[in-house]
Amino acid sequence: MIKRIAFTLAEVLITLTVIGVVAVMALPNLVKHYEKKTLETQTKHFYSMMSLAIENYMAEHHADELYDTPMYCESFEENCENDVKDFVMKHLKVALVCGDSMDNDNNCYSVTAKVLDKESTTNASWGPQFILDHGYAIRIIPPEAWRPAILTVDVNGAKGPNRGGRDIWTLDIFYNGSINDSNLTPECFSKNECGGYSSKEEAIENRFEHCMEFGYDGSGCFGHFKENNFKFDY
Repeated sequence: MIKRIAFTLAEVLITLTVIGVVAVMALPNLVKHYEKKTLETQTKHFYSMMSLAIENYMAEHHADELYDTPMYCESFEENCENDVKDFVMKHLKVALVCGDSMDNDNNCYSVTAKVLDKESTTNASWGPQFILDHGYAIRIIPPEAWRPAILTVDVNGAKGPNRGGRDIWTLDIFYNGSINDSNLTPECFSKNECGGYSSKEEAIENRFEHCMEFGYDGSGCFGHFKENNFKFDY
């Protein structure tokens, strides 16, 4: 006679309770890991998309440098804003054009209220100029003779965490079309001329410390993130 082995109801309930407790303990880490991977993918995709758009824009104007395109301004003028808009509208997929003044009825408002209205040296209280496909919210301050163009992006729009160096990034678009943190100029990578730092590695890590301390607008975070193969280690 074969004796059947069966679990009692109490044993089943205890097992399910243990599984439930373990799942509850593990869930926050799983959610956090998923969020990080999603933001890594979004940021890498945005960077690739923007880099290609700038490359195509320079090719359109037969220019080796942004200095030789309409977007580059000797001094700030209204038409520079129009040239930036022309670049974005032609070379990026725009879902929504935003104004500088937002109201509750504007579809940009929900993004503005959470994303680019931080007080900072780069974007003050401005909102996004454009909402792109994939939900990217961007503002570009045109370049001038004394500085590159400044690009601020929130890669997931009004969604959280709305944290610099996670989904919010403030970057420079340099004259050769490269995109990175300020001080990480083309000369920094080609000649180690990095604004007083001895090497690009020192400049990247110095900027990263700034990001960790003052990085609500994402300034200083991207160089470290990019050098780490577009992965968060912080």
